[in-house]
Amino acid sequence: MKEGWEYKKLEEICSKGSSNISLNKIEDNVGDYNLYGASGFVKGIDFYHQDKAYIGIVKDGSGVGRVDIYPPKSSLVGTMQYIFPKEDCEIGFLKYLLQGLHLESFKTGAAIPHIYFKDYGKTKVPFPPLSEQLHIVEELDLLSSIIEKKKVQLNELDNLAQSLFYEMFGDPITNDKGWEIKKIGEIASFFNGKAHENAIDDEGKYIVVNAKYISSNGEIIKNTNVQLSPLYTNDIVMVMSDVPNGKALARCSLIKSDNLYSLNQRICAFRDYKQNPIYLLFVLNRNSYYLRFDDGNGQTNLRKNEVINCPVPLPPISLQHQFASKIEAIEHQKELIKQSIKEVETLFNSRMDYYFN
Repeated sequence: MKEGWEYKKLEEICSKGSSNISLNKIEDNVGDYNLYGASGFVKGIDFYHQDKAYIGIVKDGSGVGRVDIYPPKSSLVGTMQYIFPKEDCEIGFLKYLLQGLHLESFKTGAAIPHIYFKDYGKTKVPFPPLSEQLHIVEELDLLSSIIEKKKVQLNELDNLAQSLFYEMFGDPITNDKGWEIKKIGEIASFFNGKAHENAIDDEGKYIVVNAKYISSNGEIIKNTNVQLSPLYTNDIVMVMSDVPNGKALARCSLIKSDNLYSLNQRICAFRDYKQNPIYLLFVLNRNSYYLRFDDGNGQTNLRKNEVINCPVPLPPISLQHQFASKIEAIEHQKELIKQSIKEVETLFNSRMDYYFN
């Protein structure tokens, strides 16, 4: 135990409050006071529950256990829990303390998970004097702000890449720069993935690219090892089947290694094209191109004919290479920032462990 610290039950340093706000009962309510839910801001309403800053915890459903501080003159929906610090407990310290408890570990219920204050409120937690709380909050806030600023830098670099594309090539839908247009099936070989449920072997030589494993920024984030036909460097893969109302349909990623990945039946791939792979990836990944596949009714599958007839502007290959060089420089900067974020996150987590575990 650190000098001057003591152990207390969580319910001794904070209290709870409940919300009875149901979204279906306030559909027509509009005002200037913020209402928050599990995913953040919901809408403005004409009343508020709390006149001072408070902590909100997701107590039901998706995101259960998530903790944050919310501003004065605002409210939470009924699936969230109000938490109020008691005397000599600083609200920022309480937020970090609750995050360190990993409240999701207290959840009950399979279909719809729940957490209850009566359960986690009994937990004994380390509690320092107020002056030490303020010092801890200052340190952790600083580390958190560094992480957030670096994430903003990543978004700004992504926006820069988007701007470069439109500056150099114009809108790929209107083709305002008048480039030659060809269908993707005319400039690249197309092939489908295969079902892999019965293809798993002991070696697991390749990593199957699945629709849900291509992230919104085009990274392959998960894998399943199976023995199937390989993909090669500069193959471009596209999601052909998505969950209803999902957002992965037609999302593409560029393969950067030989003999490491393979496809499943929800993915197609393009190969043997003569264009710059980074340029072609950007063209296929533009949001405006997704609209060419969207039937407006929550379409979840693409047919081969839809894909191979997708039109692609073809600017001079030298201009494509210039663009790719700029994008590679941006990606290099992003990797440096991502590494820096990991380092700061490691430091943040170690300080959380030091104070709360």
